Amino acid sequence: MPLRRLTMPSAMRVLGLLASVRALQFTPKARPSLRVFSSAETELTIDPIAVTTEGEYSANEMAPDVAVEKAERFRAINAKDMDKLADKYPRLKDKVVDIKRSALIFPFKASPYLVDELIDWDMAGDIGLDPFYKLVFPTMDMLTQEHQDLLNNACDAGDPKEIKATVEIIREALNPHPAGQKTLNAPKKAELTGVQHKYAETVLFFAAAAQTCHAYCTYCFRWAQFIGDADLRFAQKDADSLFDYLEEHEEVSDILFTGGDPMIMKTNMLKQYLEPFKDPDHLPHVKNLRIGTRALTFWPQRFTTDPDADSLIELLRDVKEVGGRHIAIMSHLSHYRELSTKKVQDAIHRLKQEGGVIIRSQSPVMAGINDDARVWNKKWKEEVRLGIIPYYMFIARDTGAQAYFNVPLVRAQKLYSEAIRSTSGLCRTARGPSMSCTPGKVEVVGVQEVQGTEAFVLRFLQCRDDEWIGKVFFAKFDPKAIWYDDLEPLPGMSLPWEEAGLPRPCVDEPCQVEWMDEFLEPVYPLEVV
Repeated sequence: MPLRRLTMPSAMRVLGLLASVRALQFTPKARPSLRVFSSAETELTIDPIAVTTEGEYSANEMAPDVAVEKAERFRAINAKDMDKLADKYPRLKDKVVDIKRSALIFPFKASPYLVDELIDWDMAGDIGLDPFYKLVFPTMDMLTQEHQDLLNNACDAGDPKEIKATVEIIREALNPHPAGQKTLNAPKKAELTGVQHKYAETVLFFAAAAQTCHAYCTYCFRWAQFIGDADLRFAQKDADSLFDYLEEHEEVSDILFTGGDPMIMKTNMLKQYLEPFKDPDHLPHVKNLRIGTRALTFWPQRFTTDPDADSLIELLRDVKEVGGRHIAIMSHLSHYRELSTKKVQDAIHRLKQEGGVIIRSQSPVMAGINDDARVWNKKWKEEVRLGIIPYYMFIARDTGAQAYFNVPLVRAQKLYSEAIRSTSGLCRTARGPSMSCTPGKVEVVGVQEVQGTEAFVLRFLQCRDDEWIGKVFFAKFDPKAIWYDDLEPLPGMSLPWEEAGLPRPCVDEPCQVEWMDEFLEPVYPLEVV
């Protein structure tokens, strides 16, 4: 049968990593790694993902020789590059098998900038404990023991079909679309394949060319965007259907361009989404354009020395000054060390001074990466010094490697309180710790005794039902709780969501506190004079 090149979903993209299967096998028997046959006996060739000189990802370009020289033009480091990278950084040698096997499940990509300038290769002890190593290099420890055994057995057997099936089983168990992203957030319009509209005033847009990143965070809650399965992926090419939808929804004031990472796109590609907003009469109810990105510290050259960095800065400035829109760079910043390099500081300065944008920082609190109050305290202080507004501390979402990275709610709240306590008011714009869950954004305010019972004090920062926003509610204290669905109501109360996570109707302040009626004096209307 003649060879056919196919674009395949998740299962087939996994097979792109089988070029490294020989390195993963502990048995000496050689097995084929690149020629795989489907049930229809169609031969498939799967090429690794690489970065083209145009800054977009293709499936037919070889990755660079990352061990030779650090280039200023961005080139991704993929699983197949690990042997060469280990030659450059010998401390990787005993971790290559672990990385390659876990990368069959979790998307893996690293940026040369992060590897060369953020990881402390000279640190004492296990390099796997470096927060930036942990941020991008996956490990089998991110899986349960059951899933580790399944994957190891499949890799040792070396049967591509068995590996493929095993990967699918494990990925499905990792809750690829948490918080109702597919079932609850997506508008019911066939042409809107890259839009989410969870909260009335904010629409999320997933540009098709932005559904990758300069590097993948190991804890990314959108990991399903990057495994090649069209059924799991949010992505949309055209801007017109987005604009048509926004024209019908005048309640929308904010668009969040997200992914992936919109800053992976070349400026000419980004223009089709942003340039129309240079016209003040184009969707005038849309006031704020947010761009969610990791590029600031994964590839800061995007804003300074990339070939189209100047045109990007000009585009941002024109949308702000000519179009009268607020441009916010929603920068994912996990650790103060990310802010320490001259390249990052130059990028921040240029975005603010020449692009005229506001930069806000947000990050989840993750075990082994930033679960330390001193890290957050120093991060927020340095952000303010550089002109960045601290915005959110999030809780690890219920997807992917949550069990590996999670920080219990009570510990996250204590960490937040300790970190914020010794900062000035300029740092206290940071909200959290917050769970972005099915009903909305739920902040863990603290722990108090209520009716003689220790309880979490919580409130909605955002909600599908805006009647709940800002209102406080309670749940039984549980030192092991890591997510909203671990919470239980106090006696005589109910939680503000149904079993499926959708908000209950909010009846009155303080909403679900039914027991208060018997303690309160009757309230009479004021006499009108």
